[in-house]
Amino acid sequence: MTKPGTMMGKEAFMQNIARRLGRSEPLREAPARMLKGVPEFYRDRKLHGDELVEEFSRNWMALSGKVLLVSEAEAAVTIGAYAREICKEHGIERAARWDHPELNKLGLDETLAEDGIAVLPWRPDGAEIAGLADGGANPDSSGAAGNWARRSALLRAAETCRLGIVWPDVAIANTATLALFSHGGKGRSVSLLTDALLAVFRADQLVTRMGEAFERFKAAHPTLESMPSSLNLITGPSRSADIENDLTIGIHGPGKVYAVIIRP
Repeated sequence: MTKPGTMMGKEAFMQNIARRLGRSEPLREAPARMLKGVPEFYRDRKLHGDELVEEFSRNWMALSGKVLLVSEAEAAVTIGAYAREICKEHGIERAARWDHPELNKLGLDETLAEDGIAVLPWRPDGAEIAGLADGGANPDSSGAAGNWARRSALLRAAETCRLGIVWPDVAIANTATLALFSHGGKGRSVSLLTDALLAVFRADQLVTRMGEAFERFKAAHPTLESMPSSLNLITGPSRSADIENDLTIGIHGPGKVYAVIIRP
């Protein structure tokens, strides 16, 4: 039997919160809101040049990601060697990449092919070029191909790749976040289906905070018709935790993440 005067339900819940905040009882009115939008100290904080590179690198590594800094002159050779090293470390035999002009310049397809690694460019003929046109169709026990095999050859091929290579549209320093605008040759499957992710971008694509990334997104796509199918924000490897707080890495996306920043 509940004792007289004992609080229950919502009242007890709110009293418990107030006590933990050092208050004798819950507030009866909402506290005055002195600021609207971004606080001035946060809005006025602006990083430049090496500060952006250092902050992104520090935060990305704190999330267990790895960072490589390269010069423009050595980018193609160094990034190619780095991609080969990643594939060797994880036993990767297939990689998918965005069909992005900056990635095309690096010649990663040819470099990885030297180690027998097939590279799937995200374009209609990509699966055929990579020799993965069958997509690894896997009929079920009844012999029927099933829904998986009825998907496009490009998507089925991407599902067999363990490394995704992308060129982010924007990189956010203070949260170590990659902003990917998915459309055309920039399929989101490349960054979502693979075990590992390699992001390559230039230092001048770094911004200080999230709001600046959204500003660039709106500037690049001012109308609803011009907007890509999605804007994906990637901050470190995929992390998932169930109701018991059992943390698992790499369940809903890549579990290993690498960033290469090209400096002038």
